[in-house]
Amino acid sequence: MSETALIGLTEPSAWQGDALVPVVLLEGGSPDPVALATWHLALSASTAGYVPNDLFALWLFPTAGGVVLLGPEALAQDGVKVPLPRPQLLQDDLYQLEAILHRAKYASAIAVPIRQESRDVGVMLLGSFARGAFGPSQAVALYRLAGRLAPAMARLADAMASVASHPTVEPLMSREALPEHLARAVCESTNGSDLVGRVSGILYALLPHDRLEILIPGAVEESFLTLSGKSARRRWTTGGAGIESYAGILRQFDGATLLLDDLAEGEWPVGDGSGSPSLPARSILGTRLQVGGKLAGYLLLGSVARDAYRPDDEELLALVGLLLAPRVAGLRATEPATEHPEPATARELPLSRAADILAGTAHLGEGLAGFAVELAQLVPHQGISLHLRRGEAELITIDPSALRPFADLPARPIEEFAGAAILSGEREWLVRELDGAVEVLVPLRVAGRIMGTLGVRNDAFDSSRRAAAIVRQFADLLAPHLELLRRGAALAGPGARERSPVR
Repeated sequence: MSETALIGLTEPSAWQGDALVPVVLLEGGSPDPVALATWHLALSASTAGYVPNDLFALWLFPTAGGVVLLGPEALAQDGVKVPLPRPQLLQDDLYQLEAILHRAKYASAIAVPIRQESRDVGVMLLGSFARGAFGPSQAVALYRLAGRLAPAMARLADAMASVASHPTVEPLMSREALPEHLARAVCESTNGSDLVGRVSGILYALLPHDRLEILIPGAVEESFLTLSGKSARRRWTTGGAGIESYAGILRQFDGATLLLDDLAEGEWPVGDGSGSPSLPARSILGTRLQVGGKLAGYLLLGSVARDAYRPDDEELLALVGLLLAPRVAGLRATEPATEHPEPATARELPLSRAADILAGTAHLGEGLAGFAVELAQLVPHQGISLHLRRGEAELITIDPSALRPFADLPARPIEEFAGAAILSGEREWLVRELDGAVEVLVPLRVAGRIMGTLGVRNDAFDSSRRAAAIVRQFADLLAPHLELLRRGAALAGPGARERSPVR
């Protein structure tokens, strides 16, 4: 265990007075999660001998930010939201933690910060099913214990500085607000690294993780580039694994999402790859990023805790992947190639430029204008039209030249729409006459579901079938962006026009 933590338990284990308490002794610079879990069990047992309790939870605040659960492991599945110190926890923060246990039917609860000099490096949360279990004498004993733990916890916080670093964390994030925040991250991020950092901060409160990474396929088979710019180095191998070390994880995908409860040790170290201390990720949550049925990359979350994620989390991450995929596709199109690629076809260039425009433009009107210009390179037209579902029975029509908030647009029954057969899946495309012109309609598809139509009109088309085939490829690029805005408008409701993403 030369590169892992060692556990030191000093006597007597039933601590009191000035007797020393169990402390973590770090050697080799890297804490071992198994050793930490063992230490937590020993500390919990020792504490129970002096302050009886039914739950002893302990969290660490790494120096770089974020929260790490040291034990018990089972608590990771409950998604407890731990307040972050600023640089100390407020009394209201401690009440908030205690209230969590009271709601879980614990009759008594007490939260005690672990304070080293001017900042909190951790927090203890104890619960008991007995009423009045934590009186003044127990509180004094626990604060004395916190003081004894502070130096060791401070060392551990420094040693885990590369874990759970989330400078953009959104501690009050909710599932309802998620689409709006992701839309802002997609629009405002300047590059791949910025996007990874923003998304990590947004998701942390809902899906706690020690590392988030977005991968895009490299030029060599089973090689992947990281948008964060960090390579996945292995501490336990002598060969240069580099970015290829993700291949073992990705090969375990057998569907759109991936959930691993206990990853093989050393497969994915959680760190920045620069030699700073890191821990192996044990739990993995992932989803494919697809645009138009084509793979754009992967979104992976890693946690040093085992069994950190549940099946419900797969559904949430799949939604996140759906909203991020177009932006990742645009970033992938601008990534420098590691090898000489084959020359792009005449069709691929406008598609790539359209994806980049949609991913890099915050204003819907500007994005649609650029999108239409690139579409015209392959299918000359006089204009485009958009029709989106509002619920299951109604439809709204969007005029790209005169955008209005979705909530202000009048809805009409789907059965009155000429493209109803497309929305029901009966037709893959159709042509209709519209004010002396011809319009080709194709579906807007997201995750296999048709959520609207894209129309392209002109005086005439050389081949309506060929035009429809090309327009469908562009529609697959546009659909996730519109679905993001549609969901955001639906969540905001009719009374939140100012927050509408359509400007």
